[in-house]
Amino acid sequence: MPRDDWKGVVNQILYGLTFTRELDDVAASRMADAMVERRHFVAGPGVYAAAIVRARRHRGPLTDEMPTPHGEEGFRAFLELLAAELDARRPWRRTTS
Repeated sequence: MPRDDWKGVVNQILYGLTFTRELDDVAASRMADAMVERRHFVAGPGVYAAAIVRARRHRGPLTDEMPTPHGEEGFRAFLELLAAELDARRPWRRTTS
């Protein structure tokens, strides 16, 4: 992943939460399923997991590039939940395309 592309991937996650009220375990589980099954998140779980790793290390804001109903702290906490959900689903199935 090129140096700054992780932020665009993280923005995809944030956009996917636009209509999600609670950033809880249930939401993280649903999103992880969608990533593993490549529903709405077609890049696959590896791309999203790698972007989450970069986001967790990033000291700047993650919610500054698009309108969102979620605050920075809540979104960061959600990324932790999502990372755990993705890890729990390993190994991920590879696609042939």
